[in-house]
Amino acid sequence: MSLTRTKALGFRNLQVRSGTRDPHITEEGLLVSVPQPIEAKTPLSSGPHPPKSPSGIMLVTLLIALSCLGLHTLWQAQSVPILSLGLAPDTFDDTYVGCSEEMEEKAALLLKEEMARHALLRESWETAQEAWEHRHRGLTLPSGFKAHHGIAIMVYTNSSNTLYRELNWAVRTGGSSWEVYMEYFPFKALHFYLTRALQLLRGSGSCSMGPGEEVFRGVGTLRFEPKRLGDSVRLGQFASSSLDESVARRFGNATFFFLRTCFGAPIHALSVFPEEREVLIPPHEVFLVTSFSQDGTQNLVTLSSSNQICSHFNCAYLGGGQPDSSSKGAFSLLSWKTLLLASWGFQLLVAGP
Repeated sequence: MSLTRTKALGFRNLQVRSGTRDPHITEEGLLVSVPQPIEAKTPLSSGPHPPKSPSGIMLVTLLIALSCLGLHTLWQAQSVPILSLGLAPDTFDDTYVGCSEEMEEKAALLLKEEMARHALLRESWETAQEAWEHRHRGLTLPSGFKAHHGIAIMVYTNSSNTLYRELNWAVRTGGSSWEVYMEYFPFKALHFYLTRALQLLRGSGSCSMGPGEEVFRGVGTLRFEPKRLGDSVRLGQFASSSLDESVARRFGNATFFFLRTCFGAPIHALSVFPEEREVLIPPHEVFLVTSFSQDGTQNLVTLSSSNQICSHFNCAYLGGGQPDSSSKGAFSLLSWKTLLLASWGFQLLVAGP
């Protein structure tokens, strides 16, 4: 595949693949191998499971242990990885409700410190910053949207390097504890700017008057399966999707998602690849599994937004949201209405109807 320079976007010495790029995260690094292959799988059911034999109980115990890693992997005889969809409890899912202004003040210095420690972050940010000077002209941006928010989106969508993969790996694994986030999460400023950008671009839109925006997401090498219909799940990372089904299918069909999102924001005007009509979904959005089927080697999953977010952390960098391992099951579910109220100085702990 040929390489073309994105000089028109203001990127100097930056090369990206023409035609298609994969905005979706390669998740092979998360695979957890099970010692013995599972020869048969129980069909998806929306009802209770039948009583299990002692060997079945041992298997369930193993899977519960694996689920603590956020995803668990099953193996069919042909060694095709099957990843179970769930609430991804180890995800770093801060939404910065009620502290966005203070974080804006802290993030500028924090970004400089993190760029000094991470060469690829520094190079990616400086390249995107130069491109932003050309891209933002003529754009109509929402109130409060700053250059750092736009640059963060351009950093994320630039797939000519691996930074977006490193970011999502950190997001998927960096929420096991507040201490892990503070000590080891290398993209605190980038996570804030990207999260805030999506909130601002989404604006006051919500799903109170409709089912949400229809988008599509293709995954090429992994097969995701929900445990049962009606389950609440999160994608657990910044998840790329497209308004165009044909675009999404270019990135793979091992699992193909049909989604209705309330918190995903259209970013194509700011993306390095505007023709992909990308909608970026935040890690904290909660979806309900409404349909699942298999078509040959392809899994088809339909997820509808619950119009709520699932957040263990809030304002973690400022000392808020510090769950320990015993409290990881106590999710904070917030509606879009809650986020709007919080931005005016009110913070609700539980979403209203």
